[in-house]
Amino acid sequence: MDFGADKQFVYGAAPGIVAPGMPMDTEGKTTGASVKASINLTQQDTLRIGSEYQHYKLNDWWPPSPAVLPGGFTYGGMAPDTFWNINDGQRDRAALFGEWESRINPAWTTLLGARYERVKTDAGPVQGYNTMMAGYSVSANAFNARSRERTDNNWDATALARYTADATRTVEFGYAMKTRSPNLYERYSWSRNGMALEMNNFVGDGNGYLGDPDLKPEKAHTLSATFDWHAPDRAWEFKATPYYTHVTDYIDAQRCQGSGMMMNALCGGVANNTAVNKFVHLQYANQSARLYGIDLSGHMPLGKTGAGDLGLKGLLNYTHGENRDTGDDLYNIMPLNARLTLMQKRGGWDNGVELVMVKAKDKVSDVRNEIKTPGYGLVNLRGSYTWQQARVDFGVENLFDKLYYPPTGGAYTGQGMTMSFNGIPWGIAVPGMGRSLYTGMSYAF
Repeated sequence: MDFGADKQFVYGAAPGIVAPGMPMDTEGKTTGASVKASINLTQQDTLRIGSEYQHYKLNDWWPPSPAVLPGGFTYGGMAPDTFWNINDGQRDRAALFGEWESRINPAWTTLLGARYERVKTDAGPVQGYNTMMAGYSVSANAFNARSRERTDNNWDATALARYTADATRTVEFGYAMKTRSPNLYERYSWSRNGMALEMNNFVGDGNGYLGDPDLKPEKAHTLSATFDWHAPDRAWEFKATPYYTHVTDYIDAQRCQGSGMMMNALCGGVANNTAVNKFVHLQYANQSARLYGIDLSGHMPLGKTGAGDLGLKGLLNYTHGENRDTGDDLYNIMPLNARLTLMQKRGGWDNGVELVMVKAKDKVSDVRNEIKTPGYGLVNLRGSYTWQQARVDFGVENLFDKLYYPPTGGAYTGQGMTMSFNGIPWGIAVPGMGRSLYTGMSYAF
């Protein structure tokens, strides 16, 4: 996270303050074990059971880095102490799970599953760069004075049924409940200092984030179905999967509430609450959410020609996400998109011309001032040749070197006054890659 040659070192009017950089160190360790077993109870019934354990430890600290004032004097805004962002953070998971698959008859298959997971998180006391700035001392004292250990008892469940009507039609439908506990940054990012908030962004939107130790696990309830029409030999196939998900305690964000007296240094204030078209300070919060959409996919032969066997395959995805508490659109939702590929096979050759189409992203998260992106289309070329056990793959991505902005690529914050909130321009999305050539080889033995 330190400065590179393309960053701005001097802040303010010349000669200004020289910013020496912002060194940030992170160390994480994960240890764990997993045990699984599959038991054939009868010819029709299979039981799968298992357990998992994972211990995760994280330290995230920022060594002091005093700025240099005109005349050679030093300014201790980022000194003299080490800033402890996450100190002795722990996230331990222990789980037991079981799954029962039953083939009732040739037409019906069912699957029932359950998982219990105990997630324990904790973090040690923290400190800022110094005790003079309220964004460090007040926040650190409040964080250290409270109990930080949290234990979540999470349950997952799955119920699935598959009906095979005949050799060309299959229907699968089911329900799933999935639970996710907050990660360490969502719970334990503690400082209300503006710069520290901005350094705790792990979602790519350029905003600053404050954690909340009292965040609850989010729980998603999903109903879905898959309708599968196909040839007996799968020479052609079409699938449609509609789904609906309701999430309780969804971990979204709200504008950070803080002191209006020091809104440039502390998160919150009137300006932060009403700001548009700029980066803002946020705090993770449990809210209610709803997502629904449909996935379509398929392939079909076009015919046999002198150039080989021609075919067509494609997929289309649509998702809508909404915060039920605020009515806002959810962050980082992919708009309507599709891929269509013309395939050609002859001997060991397997080639394709792919068209990628993405609709403009105009449904964005207002609380985050998420950036809208225009729609685009790309052309990719793919090819491979297989000879005995060897295979060579090659291709060209973005054949016409088109400038485009992936809707889930996030905000570009890479140049300028990167240590000054809104000192960098808002509203620039991260562009996609230009023309890219690739090749690879594999050998099976």
